[in-house]
Formats: sequence, C-alpha cells, structure tokens
Amino acid sequence: MSVPEKYSFLSAADEWICDDYSLDIRYIAIPGTDGPILISASVGFYPLQSKIDNSFGIQTPNIWVGQIQKYPVKKADIEQILRAAVDGSIALSEINLQLGGNTSFEYYSEMTNSNRWFSELHLRVSSGKIPMPSPQSRLEMDNVLRTAATPFDGIQDVVTWLGIDAAALNGGQPAITIRVGPPVDLIFERSKLSDDYLSLEFHAHPSFNTKRMTLAIRGEPASGLSCRRQMAQSISWGQVADGKLIGTLKTPLPNVDSALTMMLIGQSTVRRQWFVDAARARNRRWMATQHFDADLQKVSNAVLAPVDSRKFEQGVASLLFLLGFSPVVPIETDAPDLIVTTPGGQLVLVECTTRIADFSSKMGKLVDRRGSLSKALSSARHPSDILAVLICALEKDQIASPRDELQGQKVLLLTREDLVAGFDRVRHQADPDALVTAAFERVNSYSQGP
Repeated sequence: MSVPEKYSFLSAADEWICDDYSLDIRYIAIPGTDGPILISASVGFYPLQSKIDNSFGIQTPNIWVGQIQKYPVKKADIEQILRAAVDGSIALSEINLQLGGNTSFEYYSEMTNSNRWFSELHLRVSSGKIPMPSPQSRLEMDNVLRTAATPFDGIQDVVTWLGIDAAALNGGQPAITIRVGPPVDLIFERSKLSDDYLSLEFHAHPSFNTKRMTLAIRGEPASGLSCRRQMAQSISWGQVADGKLIGTLKTPLPNVDSALTMMLIGQSTVRRQWFVDAARARNRRWMATQHFDADLQKVSNAVLAPVDSRKFEQGVASLLFLLGFSPVVPIETDAPDLIVTTPGGQLVLVECTTRIADFSSKMGKLVDRRGSLSKALSSARHPSDILAVLICALEKDQIASPRDELQGQKVLLLTREDLVAGFDRVRHQADPDALVTAAFERVNSYSQGP
C-alpha cells in the first residue's frame, strides 16, 4: 500500500469517527537499547463502549504487555492517537512506545479488497525485522508473565488473550494493526425481505450526521431499473435508545426473491448484505438445510464461532454443500479433513484449522496428500489437477502466514472473512466449477498473493 493510500485511510477515518468513541489498544513490547520497543499492537476505535473493561498492564525489564480501554474519547484526542499509530507509535499519557525495526514503514489495508461484506476501516503498519529473542530471553519472558499480578502462562497465552500477532518474536515484522468501526450499521438480524417488502433497521452513533450515509438497494430478479434505488433519504430516524440512534426503513420490492443492500459513509463501504425471502429462495440446498436448521444458526456457529475442530470441519462441509459442492468427511484418519468435488468433476482437498499453532503442520499434510492423490490419478489416466485449500477460522490479519510458501506450494488460504462471504452467497445458486476455476487461476498467478 502506497503512502497516498495511507492518507486515504486517514481521510475516511475522519469521516467516520465521532466524539465519544471508545478506544481499545493492545500491545507487546520487548527490551531495546533505549528502552522497550513495540513489536505488535492493535489499535481499535469503536462507536460503543466495551461491555467489560479488560484493561491491564505488565511492565518488566523483560517484556511489556497490556490492554488499554477508554470511553468516552473526544474526536480530537482520537485523531492524535490515530496519526501516531499510522506513524508507528502508541502515544498516550501513560505509555509511549515506538514500533521496532526501521522507520521506513510498509502499509497494507483490507480496504483494497472490494469483495468484503462488512468493511471496517483497516490499516496495518509494519517495519523492518528485528533480532529474535534468544531461547533464554523467551524463557525469562514466560516466567515473568507467570508471576505477574495478572498472570499469563507465558507469551503464547498473552498473545491469545490479546488476539494480536506476535510474528516479530519468530522472525516476522513488527506491526500495528488499526481498525475503525463504523458509526452506523445495518442490523441484519432485525431486518428482512418478506411479502414484497424490504424492512431494515439501522443503529447509529448519536453524534453521527446521518446525511453522510448512502444506502443503495438492488432487487433480484430485476425487471428493469426500478429495483435499483438510492434509499438513504427514506430512512426514518427516531429517538436515541441505549446510546444508539435508531433508524428504520420499509420499502416495497414487488416480485423479487432477494435484495442486496449497499451502505456507505462518504466514499467508503460499510456493509453489503443480501436479504432473501425464504418463501421464494432459489437455492434448494439452502431451503432444505434451513428447514432443519433455522437461519443456519447451527452451521454458522460451528464455522464462525468454533469451539471444537471436528465441528468446524463439519460446519465447513455443510457450507460447501450449500454452495453447490459435494463434500465428504473421510473416516480414515490419514486423509485430508474434506474431499470435495464439483458438478464438473473437479477435485478439491481441504484441511481445516481453528488455531495458528498447527498452521504449518496442516499445510504440510495438505501438500503431501495432494501430491499422493495426484500421482494416483495420473497413473490411472485421470485428470490430476487438484485444488489444495487450507481453511482457517481466524481472521486474515491474525495469521502470520508465509505468503511465499503458500504461493510456492500453490495452496489457497481461506480465512474467516471468506467464510463470512460464503454464508452471504448460500441463498443463491452458485457455480462451484466457476469458483474452483477462479481459485486455480489465483494460486497459479505469481502476481497475486493468496
């Protein structure tokens, strides 16, 4: 991401952030020549106060870790903190830490991905690599954390608790990840398409100027342009309740079985969301599955909030079925988690993981099993092209994935963002063969990372 795009992020953040936002900072720092140096941090700005205050701080000669939560914070103060984070530092009255490595920062943003469905503002600021701590230093850090007033079972435990990336401790780049939550959002659980009407509910920050919001609607199947409308001015905004400004919209959409809503603030997309009239849904697999699992609650919980790896695999298999694939969960243990076929006969091998710890192991097994099956197919004079897919329950920025290795091994990595997008597509008849063909093009391209 170039420097001009960094300023695009700051410009969008200025449009989104209001007075009385909340602040959430999480950090890890290690000893440096001139004091602690920041190796990993997340900085989040959100419209609602956190339900639980998990603020804590551990500062020792071996390691600094902590979480800082504040509410309410004025926009002027947020802008100072935001600009400091973009320039590689955490700057507050109680703590001041600079990103380790060189000051020639690299920038990456999920905002460049136009296929996202929910779009927080996002920016990752990273610097050059720093020397890895010695095994003795790692042991001392672990022991210090175990004896702290707020104890953790070493670095891995605190990294998991904070939910941040500590790749710099293993040779990766020090980084700060910045996220800004939108001041208005569509509450899709309280919205629906039914009986030729689309009913929507919105929650906005009380200080947000709703005139800066855009809402576009597209109905399907379309009979001309009448089902494509701009509807922001038709939202009825009521009173503030529980700290939220409530808005509602009910608009006729005759003879459609699905509707896409596209909500923006300024020039930045907040959310794209499909709504389907269940009585008119076109995907029979979706209709059959949701008949026994209302609103796909069980499947979505297994995939998007996994507590068990086996359930996660079953949930992913169900999601692939909904998308038109034919998945099977092998009984044999020395096999991939899922073997998947398309209507056109293309083969996909899938490994699923809910953790970072077994990422490399899973990828190694996946590559070996693809190679073994490919040879067997070739010997039997069958097409031997097999798509290898590693599916992780974590968000992309939580995975310190070796991009070069994924490209070199031609493995497609799908993360939580892709799973969420998959659920948004299940109500419509998908083309699995087109999806696999596009995936093959993606992993075979050296110009595009996974």
